[in-house]
Amino acid sequence: MRKLISRRGMVGGALAGGALALTSATSAFAVSGGRTKGIVRGFYESYALRDLPASWDRYIHPNAVMHVPGYDRQSWLEFDSKLVAAFDDLAITVFDQLSEDDKVATRWLLGGHHTGPFLDIPPSGRYASFTATTVDRIEDRKIIEHWADADFTAFLQKLAA
Repeated sequence: MRKLISRRGMVGGALAGGALALTSATSAFAVSGGRTKGIVRGFYESYALRDLPASWDRYIHPNAVMHVPGYDRQSWLEFDSKLVAAFDDLAITVFDQLSEDDKVATRWLLGGHHTGPFLDIPPSGRYASFTATTVDRIEDRKIIEHWADADFTAFLQKLAA
């Protein structure tokens, strides 16, 4: 027998630290991709809570490798903390996710109103957003590797315009 678990239930379970109850080995196989997607979705949606150090502790492996030039785990946290501080209503919306084995590809949008200084750009009050596609590899229920492709230049141009 296969137990269906809603996306909301998976995310809620991942955010609450709860375990998913499975009814058979077939069900465990059926939701393994959902479990990894739930971890990644929980990480991106946690930006709305504005406590990135807690999010990093919960979702980013201590030995995480960033496949983004110039960034490691700590510099990624520092940069995104500045981003969150500059946008009072910053939120990430997850549009799509695909998973295979221990990797999750996610297409998402980050947006908010620019209310504080960011990268030497004074607050503009403008809404700015960008979309990105990321791939995250999960190990020990945390993101251990991260790849990202985003048009951040266009985002900065919207702020400075």
